[in-house]
Amino acid sequence: MIRQFLPQDALPCCRLIHACLEKDNSIPPSLRENIRSKETVQCMNERSKLFYVSVYESRNRILGIAGLDMNEIRLLYVSPKHQNHGTGRALLEHLIPMVPAALFSDIFVYSSIQAVGFYKACGFVEKGPFRFDLGVETLPVIFMTLPIT
Repeated sequence: MIRQFLPQDALPCCRLIHACLEKDNSIPPSLRENIRSKETVQCMNERSKLFYVSVYESRNRILGIAGLDMNEIRLLYVSPKHQNHGTGRALLEHLIPMVPAALFSDIFVYSSIQAVGFYKACGFVEKGPFRFDLGVETLPVIFMTLPIT
C-alpha cells in the first residue's frame, strides 16, 4: 500500500535511507557518511512539510519512500532487500499523476549514479551530469527527465 508520510514514519524512513546509502558504492565513503549524518528524523519531518512524501508499506513495514516537489522527484529510496520487486516503480507511478500537466511537460530527477538504470527502465532519459556542492565534497548525479502526458 502506498500512503502519505506520517510523522511516526520518520525513524523507519531514516533507517531505510541509511541502508540505501550504505549500499551505494557510487558515493565515496566520506561523502556517504556526511550525507547519512544529515538524514535525521527532524529532516524527514521537515521534508514532509515542504513537499509531498509518500511511503510504500507492507505488513506494517516501510519498504520505500518517495517525494515530489512540483515536477521534481526529491527522493526515492527502496529498502535494499526489496529492490527489483516493483516497489520503486510503484512509488514512481504513484507520483507521476500528481505532476500538474497544465504547468509542466516533464518530471525530472537528479539521479544517483547507481539509480540511473532504474530510471532508464522507467522511461527517463539522461540529460547530462550535474554536481551538487556539499561543502568540502561534491556529489555527482545525472539529470534525467520523463515527458508526462
